[in-house]
Amino acid sequence: MSAEAGHLAGEMAAPELTWGSFNVFSYMPNMPKVAYLVLANLMGGQETGGLCVTTEEEIAEAIKVHRSQAGRGLLHLGLARMVFRKTKGLYQLNPMLSGFRTPVEHKMAIDAMPEEDWLDVEDFQERYERAFADHQEEVRIRTLERKQGRAHTEEGVADLNAARRRARG
Repeated sequence: MSAEAGHLAGEMAAPELTWGSFNVFSYMPNMPKVAYLVLANLMGGQETGGLCVTTEEEIAEAIKVHRSQAGRGLLHLGLARMVFRKTKGLYQLNPMLSGFRTPVEHKMAIDAMPEEDWLDVEDFQERYERAFADHQEEVRIRTLERKQGRAHTEEGVADLNAARRRARG
């Protein structure tokens, strides 16, 4: 069936991708398995230039995991600077992983990238591990702040209740 006939029949036409340079996979960091499953799903459904229109729920369904696991994969891909979340349901693959119409488009996209997004560097694993450690520290700090906030709130309620008892007594 032609792309036009498929479109008329209500089917989505395959994206027009004719060029990609995926030697970057030799630099893949050691991430949880789910991150690779999510990446394969995104790469398979990308539009030209690496734009991916999908949700965590759709990814989870496609790779047969819980939505939270798809989110975990996206988190690790983001920390590795392989996938960027633009908005809810809209992700951008790193240009080094994206498909393009021509080698010239691909090179232009890579040339426009900030150096910190390059994937084919010797310290890629270390950068990913540093980003993951920083993320874990941020989570730890936020958790402590929430607990402290709750403790202050609980103390405040206890103080208020004690003041009410004293006022009645």
